[in-house]
Amino acid sequence: NDEVVEVWSSILKKVSNSKLLLKTSASISKEIYKKKFEKQGVLSSVSFLNYSKNFSEHLNRYKQIDIALDPFPWNGVTTTFEAIWMNVPVVVMNGYNYNSRCGSSIIKNLKLPNLLAEDKKDYIDKAVFLAQNQNKLLETRKNLFENALKTPLFDKKKFSEDFFSLIQKIYK
Repeated sequence: NDEVVEVWSSILKKVSNSKLLLKTSASISKEIYKKKFEKQGVLSSVSFLNYSKNFSEHLNRYKQIDIALDPFPWNGVTTTFEAIWMNVPVVVMNGYNYNSRCGSSIIKNLKLPNLLAEDKKDYIDKAVFLAQNQNKLLETRKNLFENALKTPLFDKKKFSEDFFSLIQKIYK
């Protein structure tokens, strides 16, 4: 949406030599986004990736990314987890309903409050801070996936036990 394009453009303007990689499967979307970023004066900093059906190739693209920016008000979920799997921190913004709080729920459960923004200004500030502070970025990235595995989000055994217990309770 226009709000996301405006916020992402603001980040691009504040971080010299930054690039934004966008992936879309529809060529019509690509043309719409090009016009939006051109209007913001940052089109030269935006690259469009072609959709890949090859999962390995898809994940390897995260190696080109330093920081992922979660869209709003509708967050990524799968893409947020993919970024985490690839040790790419994701800046997310708290939303106002279930659909817009998926990203913040993931980040809270990963115990990464420095990636959770309360509003657009905070979102921009957090992304710019990480981009301009390489030591903090590297520290955040270093064990991101390894640390994520230790959180409830990745504890499949506990999840299975809890789920089974609830099913038993409902059945009884």
